[in-house]
Amino acid sequence: MKYLDVHGKRLPVPSFFQVYNYGGGNGDKDREIVYSEFTGDTPALINYYYINNRYPHIFQSHAFDDLSGYSKIGDVYNDIRKMLIQDKNEIYSNYISVPYDFNDKVFLLDSGAANIVKKIAEEIDYDVSKLDEVIVQHMKDYYDFADKLHVDIVVGFDLGGKYTEKDGEKSNKKLCDFLATIDSEKINNLLLEETIKYLASKPNFYPYVLATIHGALQTDYEACVDYILSLENTYLYKFWGFALGGIASYKQVDASWYDDINFKKTKKRGFVETVTPARACRLVRNKVGDRPIHALGCGGYPNIAMNYYCGATSFDAASPVRRVGDGNLESTKMVYNPNPIPGSSFSKYFVGGINYDGTLRSEPCSYVKLNEVKDSMPLCGCPACLSAGSVKNIKDLYHMKAQDDEACYYSRQLMGLHAVRQHRKLCEVISNYPDMKSFVAAYPSTLNTNLEIIYNQL
Repeated sequence: MKYLDVHGKRLPVPSFFQVYNYGGGNGDKDREIVYSEFTGDTPALINYYYINNRYPHIFQSHAFDDLSGYSKIGDVYNDIRKMLIQDKNEIYSNYISVPYDFNDKVFLLDSGAANIVKKIAEEIDYDVSKLDEVIVQHMKDYYDFADKLHVDIVVGFDLGGKYTEKDGEKSNKKLCDFLATIDSEKINNLLLEETIKYLASKPNFYPYVLATIHGALQTDYEACVDYILSLENTYLYKFWGFALGGIASYKQVDASWYDDINFKKTKKRGFVETVTPARACRLVRNKVGDRPIHALGCGGYPNIAMNYYCGATSFDAASPVRRVGDGNLESTKMVYNPNPIPGSSFSKYFVGGINYDGTLRSEPCSYVKLNEVKDSMPLCGCPACLSAGSVKNIKDLYHMKAQDDEACYYSRQLMGLHAVRQHRKLCEVISNYPDMKSFVAAYPSTLNTNLEIIYNQL
C-alpha cells in the first residue's frame, strides 16, 4: 500500500476519513470519541464551525470555549475523550476503556463555511456589498486557527454549497434573500486568490492545504482547476493537493454529469450517485499530475473504488456512523422481532463488504435495520466486532436502552465503528489492485460487478 508522509504520519492511499462532528450534535457524536480505539488511526475530518465557539450554534461544546492553551489538535480531542469518560461517565459500565492518542491520526479540517456565511450575513446586516471584505477576514482567521493547533491538512476556505437548516433559516427572509443574491463563483474565486496570497506570505504555515474546486458543469470544474493552476504560477505558491466540492449529491448537480450513462443493467438507484464524484476525480487528476485529491463527502461505500480508480487519494462520509442514529426508543423494544416492521426507526447495521482477513463476505452490501439482521450472521473480525462478539450481543445491548442508556449507545457504536472499519478495509484492499477490472475479478460481488459496468462508461 502506498502512503503519503503528512508531518511524519503515514496517510494511506487511498484513505477513508472518519467524520467527527462533536460540537455539531450530541449523543452518538460523544460516544464516537469515547470508543475511538475501535477505529484506531483512521484519519479524521473535523469541522471548524463546530469546534470554534466564535460562532454560536446548537450543540456547541464548552470544550471548545478556549483553545488558547493547546498547540496540537490531537490533544484537544484527547482531553475531550477524558472528560466524556471520567467527568460525564458516557461509557458503558461493562466496557473497559483503553489508552488512546488522537495525535496518531491525520486530521483534516474543513471550514463549514456554508454555516459561517450565515453568521457573516447577520454580522453585516445582510448587506451583500460588505461580504467580500468580511469573508476574507474570516478566511484568514480560519487558516490562523489551523496553524495554531497544528492541524495536519486544511481544506481551502470556500463559500460552501450545503446549507443545512438547523436554526430555522428558511423562516428568515433576510437570510434567504441574502443567500440568493450571492455570486458563488465570484466569491469562491476571490477566496482562492486571497488564500494563495495569504499562504504565500506565510512560509512557515504548518498545515498542508487543499485548494477547493467547484463548478456546476464539467467545463466549469475544468475552468476552476485551470484558474487555480494560473494562481499558483502568478503567486509562486503550490497547493499540496485539491479538494473536490459540490459533487457529493447527484440531486444538487447538473444532470449533464450523468445523463449519458446507461443504467439499464444496474438500475439507477444506488449507482447514479457514483458517477459525478468519479468523473470529477478523473477530470482533476488529468490536470494536476500526482498531487493528492480529496473528494469531499464522497466516501460512501459504493463510491470508494470508483473514486480511487478515477484518481482520488482520499474521501470522507458521515453515513457509516450516522445510520446508527436512526434508532429510537420504541425500536429498542422490538429489536428481537426479525420481521420488517413498517414505519419503524431502527439503527442500521452495515452488512456485506470484506472481512478483516480480506475475504469477501456473502451478504449484499447494504445498511439493514438491526432487527432484520440474523443473530447467526458472522461478524467481520474488526476491533468493534471482536468487542461485540455476536449480533445477538449487539441486540441485547440495544434492547437495554430503557434500563441502561450507555449500553444502547455502546451497541450503536459497535455498529457504526464497524461500518467505518468496513470503509477503511475496502481502501486497503483496492490499493492492491491496479485497476477496477482486476479488483472486481478478485472481489466479484454484485455491487462491484455493477460498479464496473458504470465505470466502463465514464
